[in-house]
Amino acid sequence: MGSDKGNGRDRRRHDRHDARIPARVKISLSGTASGKILQGIQSIIAMAETKNISIGGMSLKIVGSSMDARKSLTPANASRAVGRPIEVLLENENIVIWGDVIRTESDALELAIVIYKVSDVREWKRICADNEQGISIFPDTPAVRRKRRT
Repeated sequence: MGSDKGNGRDRRRHDRHDARIPARVKISLSGTASGKILQGIQSIIAMAETKNISIGGMSLKIVGSSMDARKSLTPANASRAVGRPIEVLLENENIVIWGDVIRTESDALELAIVIYKVSDVREWKRICADNEQGISIFPDTPAVRRKRRT
């Protein structure tokens, strides 16, 4: 993520803006076929902080992991989180975000996430709009709403 910043911004559909929000994350490592990966570890649970957010993605920095070493995110297993589903709970904001890990920076324990679902869209819009310069959110015109329904 560090050296790829220029290229990453060009690929993003929505600009990201700095936001420091405490979070809890759960990354599912279960394989769909066997249910096993990393010698029986089903998921990784950790404490994190958002670095930046947008309506369609975010970057997280892992700041702490569980005491159980088998459920911790470490530089050694961080790359195995890529492509896996992630659930992010922003407790202070009372919102859950679901997405996929699309990139990791192992040494810094940072994750880039694409968001595909949020528990409360209005709250997520508010959070995005309240941070830094604000973020362009889903347009709310009747034509766009009709298109989304189809």
